[in-house]
Amino acid sequence: MKRILSFIGASMLCIGAFAQPNPSTFCNPLDVVIGNERAYRGGEPVVLIYQDDYYLFVSHRKGYWYSPDFRNWTYVDAPNYPGGVVSVVEQNGQLIGCSMNNRNVYRSLDPKKGIWEKCGELDSDRYGDANLFVDDDGRLYLYYGWSQIMPFKVVELDPVTYKEISEPVPLFFSDIKNHGFEARKPEDVIYSIFNGRRDYFEEEFPWIEGPWMTKHEGKYYLQYAAIGLEFISYSHGVYVSDSPTGPFTYSEHNPLTFKTSGFQVGAGHGSTFHDKSGRLWTICMIPAQFGGTGRGSELAIYPTAVDAEGVMYSNTALGDYPQFYPDTRTGKGADNYADWMLLSYGKRTEVSSTAKGSSPSNALDENFLTWWAAESGDPGEYFMVDLGAEARLKAIQLNWDHIGAKTQAAGGSPFGGGQAALPEHYQCYTVEVSSDGSNWTKILDKSDNRQEFRHDYNEIPSGGVSARYVKVTNVACYDDALFSIKDIRIFGTAPAMFRKVVDDVKVVRDPQDRRVADLLWTPLKGADGYVVRYGIEPGKLYNSYIVYGGNTLHMHSLNTAPEYYFEVEAFGSGLPEYRENTLQTKGTGAEIQLLKRKPGERVSGYTMGSDTIYHMVKEGVDEYVFENVTPGYWVLSHSYGPVFFNGELTEKELISTKDNPAPTYVQDCTEMGVGTEVRRKMTMEIIPGKTSGKIVVRISDVR
Repeated sequence: MKRILSFIGASMLCIGAFAQPNPSTFCNPLDVVIGNERAYRGGEPVVLIYQDDYYLFVSHRKGYWYSPDFRNWTYVDAPNYPGGVVSVVEQNGQLIGCSMNNRNVYRSLDPKKGIWEKCGELDSDRYGDANLFVDDDGRLYLYYGWSQIMPFKVVELDPVTYKEISEPVPLFFSDIKNHGFEARKPEDVIYSIFNGRRDYFEEEFPWIEGPWMTKHEGKYYLQYAAIGLEFISYSHGVYVSDSPTGPFTYSEHNPLTFKTSGFQVGAGHGSTFHDKSGRLWTICMIPAQFGGTGRGSELAIYPTAVDAEGVMYSNTALGDYPQFYPDTRTGKGADNYADWMLLSYGKRTEVSSTAKGSSPSNALDENFLTWWAAESGDPGEYFMVDLGAEARLKAIQLNWDHIGAKTQAAGGSPFGGGQAALPEHYQCYTVEVSSDGSNWTKILDKSDNRQEFRHDYNEIPSGGVSARYVKVTNVACYDDALFSIKDIRIFGTAPAMFRKVVDDVKVVRDPQDRRVADLLWTPLKGADGYVVRYGIEPGKLYNSYIVYGGNTLHMHSLNTAPEYYFEVEAFGSGLPEYRENTLQTKGTGAEIQLLKRKPGERVSGYTMGSDTIYHMVKEGVDEYVFENVTPGYWVLSHSYGPVFFNGELTEKELISTKDNPAPTYVQDCTEMGVGTEVRRKMTMEIIPGKTSGKIVVRISDVR
């Protein structure tokens, strides 16, 4: 059975005035969504071209996808397909595949029909992360390796019977003393796979896994993943040889794919493939988190190239910014990114409400582990971004979270692996833009969204739209979750945006551990962030980090042997910088509280209770309302401070049938000021209501 897959460009299938039907760009991380199923995990991906279609395989799924253009994908159910952690290659006009630690080899003459049959059997079922490779001469090899202590190996197979016809040859082991990116650092742990049973050792051996062979211009590039999905530094390296069985030489330009900073992190266990134009790409499994907890995996794709000297490298510098599809990719080498800035980082926000434990700034911080949530999942909850000035908006990526959900995802796991009950809809919302904050234009309407896009990327057609304000409004949540967002990422252009290399960069390489270096540079005014590039030759700075909110970097990804060259490039949107006034947004540090107590009961210290109402005094806020005041003895004070009011409030003060009744009681609370100067005063009013009253604390200027 075939079903349409919404993957990579899938979010363009949405309904909306500005929905792009045939986008030229996509943006990591990537969703894997099949119809109205819940989003599926993107594990151990394999991509290849077969009969002029792209095929995508991910682990633990009895099915796969194909696409003519890398945008519109069709899913195929294949009950007899091997599943598990798979390897699939083309051999003599057919697809053959096998699975990790499984003897059986399968083939399909027409994979679009999902029909597979067993065609051979290996002698062993101990081939961890098996990878089949067919050389140009028709010889067939199996690479395998999945261990902290065992090596990668290769064995030659009979291309007809698939039986082993050579002894396994050890190829290489991990080498944490000399390969910095292979070192497992406890500070890089995103989530523990040990569930508290033990800690990570200071330098525990890495998992070396996921072999993948790519032949390019006569060279054999054997790709491997290190160090484990649960680490932010999950990555790829590569060894090179003139022969499929070695000997292999470590590339000192490693890592091949490495991304530890920005919204999307991680770049491990995947495959490198040629597109229809012969250009290289590397698709990776990356760590993910959804619903405020759990662990899982998603997908990311990076442009890859081989330079004139045979060095394979990828471009992950802005790996989570919009980049072009294979048929729109025109850049040289591994250059593939649209020249669109992230306009929304650190900008001013306005929200309908904020749930305890979250902050609006979390949704603009480029950190996938933080989130903002409204107090409810009700229609009308909203998140507004003020860019500070008008800009040309080209695309928007809405990275949803699922805070407070009763059902997190399929099979009770945040990342698939089973099918929980399917909701009638997924996150439904609208996006509006404005130039003045008053007059709004709807550019995206997903009020009836039936697909679980967690990284909902929408390219805006016709060259984009000009706006200063962007407002995302909730229509409906699902699984009883709060309206919650990991990050809103708005991409586009502005007249003063820039990219500029920083002149004064200081690098200190640890003499006791050459894998480690610390960088410092003078911050550039107006910079939103910095791309730190490094490499072992001046013209080959193939590796990178991205730094937001600082001008220093500690790195432990260097190889011990070579010397390194570094470059820091500042980038900025050119939009006005927003600095949060915490006195205004978080409070001045004076908290006022209203408590209901028995007459004569002593109140001291900080009182926590269900009957206590709190307000933090904030700059620019002149009114604080305490609702639902019923007859009884009440105390108004500030925490750990003196009492402003205490006394018995009766129905006479609190109950009235009149509309807009006048206060029944007014009292001065305190003077307020700075230094020796009295500038303001605080007063309280008791205002009756039909069933209960309220106490209003007002702050006004002293005349």
